[in-house]
Amino acid sequence: MFLRQEYACPGEAVLPPPLSGGEAIIVGLEFEIEFGGSPQDVTITAWGAADIAGYLRMCAALTADPRFRPGLSILVEQSGLDMSQCTDADVEQIAQSLAERDWNFPPRAVAVVAATPESSAGARLGISFLGGTQSRRRLFDSRDEAAAWLAGQS
Repeated sequence: MFLRQEYACPGEAVLPPPLSGGEAIIVGLEFEIEFGGSPQDVTITAWGAADIAGYLRMCAALTADPRFRPGLSILVEQSGLDMSQCTDADVEQIAQSLAERDWNFPPRAVAVVAATPESSAGARLGISFLGGTQSRRRLFDSRDEAAAWLAGQS
């Protein structure tokens, strides 16, 4: 079972892909949250244009789910996420909201998959704001590597 959010905050627009086969224009972060799996307990897939409001929506949706609790292994797939418009201050604010969530729901481990330059730079900065390796988060180029690392966490 998964939760899929494809809406934008007021003032944001989510446009469908054009019929001509050109590039889709997506404004705002979209996400899907799925509980269950192995080795992860939760998989979060995020795509589109990263923004603070989108991250806040994603955190709110995750923490509102009664299945979300401390000690879960989380796989975050954000290879389709464009963080190029986020400033360092934006990433720091996003990291602060994640730190607050982690205070109430400390994860066992979080593996972040960011296979593109647009997604990995922001993820690397966010992990450093959260305390680097002390935050029990790691950044990976592939989902297989991320899953193997999560499998070894206890």
